[in-house]
Amino acid sequence: MPYKFYRYGREKRIPIQGRSPLCRAGDDAYNLGFGIDVLGGKNLAWVLSRLCVEADALPAEYEEFTLRTWISDFNRLASTRNFTLTDSAGREFCRAVSQWCMIDFTTRMPADMKTVACMHEGVIVDAPSPCERPRRIRAVEGVVAAEHRVVYSDIDFNRHMNTMRYIDIMCDVMPIETLERMQSMRLDLNFMREARYGDVLTLRMDGDGSTREFEYRNGEGEALCRAAFEIRG
Repeated sequence: MPYKFYRYGREKRIPIQGRSPLCRAGDDAYNLGFGIDVLGGKNLAWVLSRLCVEADALPAEYEEFTLRTWISDFNRLASTRNFTLTDSAGREFCRAVSQWCMIDFTTRMPADMKTVACMHEGVIVDAPSPCERPRRIRAVEGVVAAEHRVVYSDIDFNRHMNTMRYIDIMCDVMPIETLERMQSMRLDLNFMREARYGDVLTLRMDGDGSTREFEYRNGEGEALCRAAFEIRG
């Protein structure tokens, strides 16, 4: 599906927060018959478990690109959805791998994916993921870089903090010069627990320069999300 970039920074390039392919995942799931409209009727919802995004370059403003997505794996625990972005010349400049599970809205616990197994018949594509799958990230101690209370504008329809807000806050604690000079990158995210409305989060950061690791914790000290951010150029 063709798109254009409209959100960009002073350097006339799209920022990392502006090129998440996840917005397309919901559209494709809806078209295939297992979107939130169907799952909501079963008191279920898709939630992101792990994600990695690799970008070789930062596109310029108004640059056209094509986004492709496909599901390569499905089992009773998780579904793997892949993405690629190519420019108008057909060059691939960004790729992502996302791993999804389902939760029961009542218990807020993982649900058995076999509930929607029949809906996935015929939609699994026999093609490999376009990059290394999301890496497992170790516990991060580091320093406390930020505290954040989850407010209404942070949450999505699942009533937990949206993935892009995690990325926004991590970018907020990094030097702006680092982000403006960035040419290529890889981001890995591991989600362990939900950040719900009203929760007070602590963000810990370790590392500097080209590689940084992050960990969000709730008020009980439980790890909610870990991330590794590698700037490659």
